[in-house]
Parts: sequence; structure tokens; C-alpha cells
Amino acid sequence: MSPRAKEGSKASRQELILEVGVEEIPSNVMVPTLQRLSELAVECLGTCAIQFDPDSVRVYGTPRRLILTFPHLSNHQENKTEMILGPPKQAAFDSEGKPTAAAIGFSRSQGVALSDLSVRHTDTLGSLAGNRKGEYVVIEKMVEGKATEQILRTIIPEVIAGLSFPRSMRWNNEAIAFIRPIRWIVAVYEQKVIPFSYAGIQSGDISYGHHMMAPASFHVKDFESYEKDMRYRYVLIDPDARYRVIESEMRDLAKEKGGSIERKDRLGTGNEALILEAVHTVEYPKAICGDFDRDFLEIPQEIIITAMKEHQGYFPVFSEAGKLLPNFITIANIEAKTMDKIRKGNERVLHARLLDAKFYFDQDRKIKLSDRVTALKEVTFQEKLGTLHEKVERLVTLSKSLAEMLPGLKSSLAAVERAARLSKSDLLSGVVREFPSLQGVMGRIYAERDGKDPDAAKAIEEHYMPKFSGAPLPESPAGKILAIADKLDTIVGCFGIGLIPSGSQDQYALRRQGLGIIQIIVTEANFRLFSLRDAISNAIHQYEKQGKFSVPDLDRKVFSFFQRRLDSYLQSKGVRYDLREAVLLREMNRPWESVLKADALVAFSKHPHFGSLITVFKRAKRILPEGFEGKINEAGLSDPAEEKLYEVICDVSEKLGHHWTTRDYDKVLNELVTLYEPLNRFFEDVLVMDKDESVRQNRLSLLFSVSRLFEEFGDFSKIVEGESVSKT
Repeated sequence: MSPRAKEGSKASRQELILEVGVEEIPSNVMVPTLQRLSELAVECLGTCAIQFDPDSVRVYGTPRRLILTFPHLSNHQENKTEMILGPPKQAAFDSEGKPTAAAIGFSRSQGVALSDLSVRHTDTLGSLAGNRKGEYVVIEKMVEGKATEQILRTIIPEVIAGLSFPRSMRWNNEAIAFIRPIRWIVAVYEQKVIPFSYAGIQSGDISYGHHMMAPASFHVKDFESYEKDMRYRYVLIDPDARYRVIESEMRDLAKEKGGSIERKDRLGTGNEALILEAVHTVEYPKAICGDFDRDFLEIPQEIIITAMKEHQGYFPVFSEAGKLLPNFITIANIEAKTMDKIRKGNERVLHARLLDAKFYFDQDRKIKLSDRVTALKEVTFQEKLGTLHEKVERLVTLSKSLAEMLPGLKSSLAAVERAARLSKSDLLSGVVREFPSLQGVMGRIYAERDGKDPDAAKAIEEHYMPKFSGAPLPESPAGKILAIADKLDTIVGCFGIGLIPSGSQDQYALRRQGLGIIQIIVTEANFRLFSLRDAISNAIHQYEKQGKFSVPDLDRKVFSFFQRRLDSYLQSKGVRYDLREAVLLREMNRPWESVLKADALVAFSKHPHFGSLITVFKRAKRILPEGFEGKINEAGLSDPAEEKLYEVICDVSEKLGHHWTTRDYDKVLNELVTLYEPLNRFFEDVLVMDKDESVRQNRLSLLFSVSRLFEEFGDFSKIVEGESVSKT
């Protein structure tokens, strides 16, 4: 039965509040934990047939507490009818149909009258019958629901125990694992405590305020007063409320400095992730604005931004022109008279961090990027794949071959070669060792300072893109080529030594890199002629030249990997599963074309004759013997339906030639639609499997010709026709 209460139900409804008090929970696990807490509670209460309104369920949380509330929870389980299986009919009744001792004993043991007994065949009893066969005596009893309060004593510990975490810990002799030690549990229903013990903690109605500003305990009666008490005790239990406070206070503080935090920085990242981290790190957010020495603005702002955001969790402040200001904002978990001391403490920490960054930057500038290339011979890329210097050599050759493959990108050849040669040199710089996320970024900066070609410098930064799902793609032609070459080299190398992604194991993020290659290819018009097979073959050849490996069938394995990545890309675009299969089970050597075909097929699936066309096509395929090939004998066509179908086949074939050349797949599919009427008439008017072998062969040849026209586009037999398709 649905957990939502039936209209007209007379069951009394009461409020449930659960709070699990813990030591500081890491911010990165809060969102999935709160979501799972809600799912588990709804699932358990629904299973126990306790009525509630799912839309009213709320979860809240801070680093020190997980909170769940059901405002309207029925105070009793729903009554249910229970069927009980008794003895076989032949044992319960004699030949005259009178009850035997077995029937009398069964009815007495269940507390019912003999007239309440009925006979049912086991075929109608489902799992209740077990392995039994035949007719059995059964009774149906009304089982009164238990009090919700009683059930909650069991359910709530199960819900808490059902929470799982990437890493857990044990802290007492109870040996129960949790993300952090549990310190108190509030479980109140109908303003009464639900008594139980979990992890050595006895439930109660005692909670605590902010651990520094209001650590005293207080009693919990209902959610409304609980939330007010928490605010009074400097705890905002709602993450959304903390988000709004943080955003508002930061905006005001930045405005006071004549700046803003409302922009993406030079690294292409916004503040959303950092704000969410702050939201789940504090219970009572208080924004503080600090300053740093203007002299630090002489070093690249990317370094300052990274030092602030990644190392300290600070928010940079920008001018209206987008220039970094000598200010930062941090979020404290306290409001006190000593806020100035907190600000100065944060300023000192950032000052020390920026001093280190400036030192590394100043030292790095003493050595040109090109002078670091030789030193890459001493740095291992991967134990079995050699050094970074060997990888650079492969990248130079591979990226050049990719540029030469594509007519529209040959002008980028020189920039690509220069960028490939310097692409890994910044990994030896002090700044990148201190701030690894700046790899590529510092390569661009150092290349520009060394007077290198701006296109090559930009490609050095872009060749790591996209860095994560949804991240920006390379913009420059040279950056796109080098990004593909770098990722392809890593993928082929890992496959060559057996480091193939399996399940959740993907040590070198090959899936992400493969998807990145697909995204770059399908969003750049110059990559329309990009041959995936040729690129994979070239990458394998570079490893073989260096003597790293020689693996049979490696190209097929890597190609299959990219086929799955292209499938993931199409799925992310909302292309349904059968249309993806229709496109991808055919040759996908040119990913751009596969995407164009998929887009055309999605649009075509909305055509009014789409389902009917697929149906008659599949009928033609089913009739054709496996492996059949035949040429139509025009002179042997006698029936008007045959002649009409042949005429349309010839017309469509001629028109498709032009559409294939221009890759206008929408027009290809629209031409295929014209085959529906003559093909359908053909099936209605003629017998394909005629007794005359020559007639039969000619008619099969007609169907073979139709099949070939479809199969040049894709495998239409994979398309689900005539039904609603919800699977993705």
C-alpha cells in the first residue's frame, strides 16, 4: 500500500524527529548521506505499512548532526489481512465433506470457527504455497496494526545502520562503524522519547547547540520549537539557509571592497563547489574579509587563486574589470568579539602560503621551459611505459600525424609540434609541484614569458582539457589536437600493458579521457574526417617503435572502448538506447558522423510513419535467409507491386548517393520513408516464398536491396517499434 495516507483515514497523525549527533562529518559526504537517510526512512516506513505523506519528509544536517523529520506520521500500522495455510483438503474433510480432526484442530489453533475455513488451490496462493501442490485449507485473518511508537524502536536503529560511507570508524566496544563517533541521539514521536540503544548511545530528547557558542543541552519536544531553539543556540540546521547566508554576506563584503565574487576565474571554475564545502563545514556561517599584500599581485593570479581556493578554502575577490583584488573572503563557524583576531590569523596563513608560491615562481623563471625537456628523461610516466620524455616524443609524432590527417587543421601543425615538445616540462617546476592542479596552466604562463608562440603556449594549457565532467573543452585548434594525442597515448599505453578499466576500477581515469576525446571530436567541424581507427593505429605504432609492447588485436580492444565512450556521450544527450545501438553497431570510425546519424535518427523517430516503416523493414529482414545476397532481374518482375517496389528502390538509391556525399542524414532517412508504401503493398499483394524458384529468388533480391539501403545507415533491426521506449 502507498505510504501516502488514504483520504478519509481516521488514523491520528503525529510528528517524528530524529537527530543523530556526531563529531565533525567531512563536507564531501554530507549531501549523499542526507539523501540516503531520507530514502532509508521512507523505505522502512513504507514496508511497515505506516501511513505518511512522502512530500512532507525533510532531512537537514550540519557537520555535527543528521536530522530527519516526518511531520505527519500515522500512530498505527494499517490493519492487514493475513492468509494462513492449513492441512490438505483430503486430510481436513472426509468423503462426505465433514470436517475431520485435522480441520477442527487447525481452526481451534487459529481461534476461528469451522465456517471460516475455505479451500484454495496452491496455484492461487503464490509464495505461500511453497512446494505444495493441490487443494489446501486456508483462513484469512485480520491482523491489527501495531502502534507506530513500538515499530519505531526497531526501524530507527535500522535506518541509522543502513547509512554507508566511503570510510568509517569504530570508537568503542560496540564495534559499530560510522563516519564519525556518535555522541547523542534524539528520537521523539508524539513528543515522547522512542527508547532504543545504538552504538552504545541511549536515545533521548536531549540535543545540544553550537559546540563553542552555546554548548548547553536542551529538551526537544517538536520540530518547530527545535528549529527555533537551534537558531537561538547558533545552529542553522538547513543547508539551504546556510547557503543563502554565506552567499549574501560574501556579496556584501566584496561590494565593500569595490569588487565581486560573482565570476568564473581564469581557471574556468566558479565558486559553487567551494560554497557547498563551506555550507557543510559550518553550523553558523560568518563571512570574514581579509587582505593580502598587493606585492603578491605581481605573480600570476592563477597561482594566488589556487592557493586561496584549494589550500585554504578562501574566496578570491575580483574588480569589475575582472582583475584580482588584494582581498579574500573566508567563512568562519563562529560569531565572536574576536572576529578581528580570526581575520588576522587567516591573513597570516595566506601570507605564508603566498610567500612560498612567490619563491617557487621566482625560482622557476630562472630556467626556460625548453631547458627542462631533457630532464624529463629522469621522470617516470608509468613503470612499464617509460619516462615522460618518451611520452613527449610520442606526442610530437602523434599530434603531427593527427594534424596532417585533417585538411582544416594543417595550418596548426607548427604550433602543435612546439606545444607537444614543451607540454610536460612544467611538471618539473616548483609551482606545479606545490600546486599540481596548475599543470598546463603554468606551462602556458612560462611559455609566454619565454617568448614562445601564443598558439603553442595556449595549447600547452588546453591539452589537459576537459579536466572533469562538464569542464571546458580546448578552444584552439592546436590545443584540441594535442589534447586528443595526449589522452589517446595514455589510453593506448594502458590498454597495451593490461591496465583496462573494469567495474569501478579506472586508475588512470581512462573513461573520462576517452569521453573527453569524443567531446572534442564531435564539437569541432574540422574533425568531421577524423578517423578513429587511423589515430589508434598511429598511437599503437609509436609504442611499438619504442619497444614498449606488441599486443595482438590491441586496436580492436581500444576501438571497442571508444565505442562505449561514444555510447555514453549519446546517452548524455538523451538519445534512447535502441537508437544508439542502431547507429553504433555499424562502423563508427568517424565519431562526428555517428553523432550526426544519431541526431537525425532521434528526429526521424518522431515521424508519423516511423514505427510502421521499422515494422515492415524487420519483416523483410526476417524473411531473408541468413547470408542471402541477390541481384534483381528486372525482366523477371511480373506483379505490379514488384515493379513499383523496384521503381522506388532505383529512385531512392539514386537520390541517396548525393545525400551520403553531403552527409545530409535527415534527407537520407526521409528518402527511406518513401519505401514504406511500396514495400507494404508488396507484402500484401505477393507471396515472397513462391514455389517457382526464379520468382522466389527475384523477390528475395528485392528485399535484399531494401535491406542494404537501410543498413548503409545503421542496424535498424535494433530499433524498438510500436511501443513506448523508456529505457536509456
